[in-house]
Amino acid sequence: MAGLELLENFLNLGQISTYMLKSDFHMHTGEDWYDRIHIRHTAKQLVQHAAQQKFEVLSITNHNQIYFNQEIKEYARKKGILLIPGAEIRLEGKDILLLDTNYKTLKKLKKIEDLSRITDSTTVIAPHPYFFMSNCLGNRLDENIESFHAIEFSHFYNSMMLRAPFKSAINGNARAERTAKEYHKPLVGTSDAHQLTDIGSTFSWVDSANKKDDVLDAIMRGRLKIETKPIPNSIFFRKIFNFTAKEKFLMIMSPGAAQITDLPADAHIKRFK
Repeated sequence: MAGLELLENFLNLGQISTYMLKSDFHMHTGEDWYDRIHIRHTAKQLVQHAAQQKFEVLSITNHNQIYFNQEIKEYARKKGILLIPGAEIRLEGKDILLLDTNYKTLKKLKKIEDLSRITDSTTVIAPHPYFFMSNCLGNRLDENIESFHAIEFSHFYNSMMLRAPFKSAINGNARAERTAKEYHKPLVGTSDAHQLTDIGSTFSWVDSANKKDDVLDAIMRGRLKIETKPIPNSIFFRKIFNFTAKEKFLMIMSPGAAQITDLPADAHIKRFK
């Protein structure tokens, strides 16, 4: 895998059109209360950088907040990007990615089982479900698989993980692929960008018109391809260190802060409709 590798969604081989939208549905910005310690770029800077790489669809998925308003939506539109509101929330200590969601829906979610009661257009994706961090869903995904529309193919792997004797055990994407195939769930490639340099490492080509509802429908139908490459070892180990340090800091300073119900509604979403 010296260059980018293209993974076709195995559910719809041979049904992909020639023009597809370059998309990333898992990205963080400096407005993220949880990650702002080590994220230096703003939402506008992220959009600008993604536009330079010819992305056409993005979702800013900050932790437990929806960073989406008329200003950032219009800024993205002028850059040729469709911006879909999203959030990465934490339920029972596990991360879950929500696209096209709102605070009314988020405030109803206290347990993973509550995902099954979502009745609006929210698209539910399992982010990095089988990696070794405590915030990964693991078996909770299998137990609640019907509540998820798609599974993430994570950027979080390096070349060492691909060559290891027990690579299927330490590379969470291998199990994600197996689970997606077993339960007929689409795989969605994302960068989980925390630095601008993360953008473009792993992303999705979506076979869809450039409209929000069409894009989300294409995800659920598995009409996409994943383009991916392993991240450099130096970045890989730095990410592990940053995550561990951040989790311990929050545990000491603000135990319980990871639950969405502990946070006030964010003003960014209120200004948009």
